[in-house]
Amino acid sequence: MLGILSMKRRGFTLVELLVVIAIIGILIALLLPAVQAAREAARRSQCTNNLKQLGLALHNYHDIHKVFVALKAGTQGTDPWDDGNNTQLCGLIPLLPFLEQRALWDQIVAGGTLNNGTRVNPFGPAAWRTDYPPFRQQTPALLCPSDPAYGKQNPASEQAFNNYMFSVGDHINRNAYDRPNRGPFAHQYWCSFSDIVDGSSNTIGMVERSIYTRSGALKGDGVANLSGIDQNPTLCLATKGANGMYASGYTIHSEKAVGRRWADGRPYWNGVTTVLPPNGPTCLGTANSWEWGIFSPSSYHPGGVNGLLMDGSVRFFSETIDTGILSSPQPGNRGGPSPYGVWGALGSMAGGESVATP
Repeated sequence: MLGILSMKRRGFTLVELLVVIAIIGILIALLLPAVQAAREAARRSQCTNNLKQLGLALHNYHDIHKVFVALKAGTQGTDPWDDGNNTQLCGLIPLLPFLEQRALWDQIVAGGTLNNGTRVNPFGPAAWRTDYPPFRQQTPALLCPSDPAYGKQNPASEQAFNNYMFSVGDHINRNAYDRPNRGPFAHQYWCSFSDIVDGSSNTIGMVERSIYTRSGALKGDGVANLSGIDQNPTLCLATKGANGMYASGYTIHSEKAVGRRWADGRPYWNGVTTVLPPNGPTCLGTANSWEWGIFSPSSYHPGGVNGLLMDGSVRFFSETIDTGILSSPQPGNRGGPSPYGVWGALGSMAGGESVATP
């Protein structure tokens, strides 16, 4: 009998079980950051590939038309105003055939009907409308999977989302309507390689910008009606508060659609400036979202943003990039060096600066 009892397997004690659980917990805690880093690396790689695809689209468009797309363009306005695109269609729309979206391009070119059956003209209604079905169709290449808004668009009520926006360079005042801007993209202005005097490998074309998800957040929201920022951009920089939020005491713009109106080419929605560093504040110079301002790139990648140069290459730009003397007024409409350091020089296409790409 004693021999049989001695042959029975002894189970784990409570202490031993607790030790094993503690070891497993420690291993998970050690592995989790590595797993998260690997996932972010994969997402960032996808984001980089999207920008490369946009670079190819821009170059293929230029090969055919001998110019790049405009920041915004289209047909002239109609009465009532909302029934026509009023030359506000984003440059992403003419890129559609080069992003494997020929069917969507054909729909927009042909016109069609709104959800209520109202007929609209070729090239669609106002670029900000959400009741036009083609504007609701999501193009996958326009989304960065690192963004919290990824996959959150409601196609029954919202326009498609966009993370990749056109650069107006270190231009501030009137950058929504001046042509040209200091950067490659402007209202009804079609830049060519010959206009990029500083060289396509030294000029930014498109940069990431976060989609709106949270009111008052630096990433996706913006301050309205902040005068003087074209003469002293540090006034916009001062709106940066703690924990990724705007500081108190500033008017946050009421329209919450940054990155949520891919068809609307106005820079508050689909543009970036190279004035304040990546992940900096966004500030409108007036109360109106269709006017000028400082539109800082942003992303959820650690430490900076991905950007597309006009030669088609993609670079990562750190939020600590040199921004020169931010208390300086904006430079001339096109020529002359940027006062905003390496970042500003990369934004200007004809500033004459000598700059090495970081």
